[in-house]
Order: sequence, then structure tokens, then C-alpha cells
Amino acid sequence: MLTLFGYGLAGALFSWVLWTKALRWRYLAMSYAGEPGDPIEEQRFQSAVLLGLNGFNSLKGILTLGVHETGVSLRIFAPFSLFHTPLFIPYDDIAGWKTSWYLDARSVELEFRNAPDVKMIVPAEQAEWVHSFAGHKMMLRNVAPPHGNAGRGWYVFSLASFGFAVFTLAWLVAAFLQWP
Repeated sequence: MLTLFGYGLAGALFSWVLWTKALRWRYLAMSYAGEPGDPIEEQRFQSAVLLGLNGFNSLKGILTLGVHETGVSLRIFAPFSLFHTPLFIPYDDIAGWKTSWYLDARSVELEFRNAPDVKMIVPAEQAEWVHSFAGHKMMLRNVAPPHGNAGRGWYVFSLASFGFAVFTLAWLVAAFLQWP
């Protein structure tokens, strides 16, 4: 009986975490929920970051992108797809700007016309792949977003971490040299 209770508690906790993490996805789904059918091409195991509504969440390696005649479809792999309905976003509703979210790769911030409070950060190669199918329907600019770059905090965090590591190393060397 106790084992059954433990499994139930673990399942409830897993569901609650997915529900809270799906907030930004559910916001997008209010405008873009839908399954358009089979895509022209599909890329699996893609990554993206949803940004907005007082936070962000990473979809690292659990996203499937599909390109269609009129838009792009987004799906999350199971079991993470719980509370994440498939999305279909028309190319006309997507605008993108270069940004600096990722430290080790170029990235693009995508905005959606019908869901202005949530942005999606994707690797630049991924955005360019979608844009190659969209043509002139999707706007992709090689300039910074009009409202400021997303992810500048990562640079500050990286520099602060590096500074702390150098300080700690210098302190340890100084303490070691004074060892009797």
C-alpha cells in the first residue's frame, strides 16, 4: 500500500512540474494549437527556450519542428508532451531577430503576432532552416530585437563565475604559499 502511495505521489509531482513548466507553451497554444497534418520536412531533437511571463524554460532536445506550406509545427516528445498540445504557427505570424542567448552559438529570438508575451529563442541554423521553407512569408532580421537582447544575463553570470573562480584560485595559491 505504501509503495502504491509512493508511485502516486511521484506521478502527481511529475505532472505538477510539467504543468508549471508548460505555462508559456499553453499561452502559445491559446492562439496556435493545432495539428496541420504531415510536414514537408521534419527535424527531431531540436532545442528552444521559451521566454516570457516572468521566466523562461528550456526545451533542450525534446522539440520536433515540422515545416509545412503555410507554417511551422512544434511538438514535444513524450513523456514531456503532457500539457503541451501540438502547435502550428503560420509563417506570417513569425518575426525573428538575432540575439545572444546561447554562449556558444548564434541564436534568433522569434516573436509571434498573436502571442506577444512569449518569445522563443532558437539556434540560428534552426531559424534559417524554417526561413528557407517560408521564403518571404516569415520575417527574419539580422539586427538586434527592438525591445533589447534576451539573455544578456548569461554573459554577466559567466563573467561573474569566471571572476569568482580566479579569485578563489588566487586565494588558495596565496594561502598555500603561506603554509608553514
